[in-house]
Amino acid sequence: MKARSAKAKGSKFEKKVVEFFNSLPGWSARKQPGSGIFQGFPHDVFAQLYREHDFVIECKKWKNGWRTGDKAIGQADFLFIERDYGEPMIYMSARVFAQIPWDRLDTGGEQD
Repeated sequence: MKARSAKAKGSKFEKKVVEFFNSLPGWSARKQPGSGIFQGFPHDVFAQLYREHDFVIECKKWKNGWRTGDKAIGQADFLFIERDYGEPMIYMSARVFAQIPWDRLDTGGEQD
């Protein structure tokens, strides 16, 4: 794949991710200037939940997806991954993410 088409492929996917977040209640998102090349604007997409909680999102589009994650998740909704001495990570489909009732979650305050 040529560099130019790889860049276009990535930019198109970033736009798709922004549209996905903007379609969810309470979420807003935008592409980062320069697609993450500037230190002040890390990663590819910036999203907010209820204009209170900020998220930076890295977007990757691969020809065959992430085969290891796709195989390991099986029929589960989430896959938790932890490298030795690393922070746990979560892998899930956008469909599952969209089904989380974000508007009913307690976004602050104390847990019972």
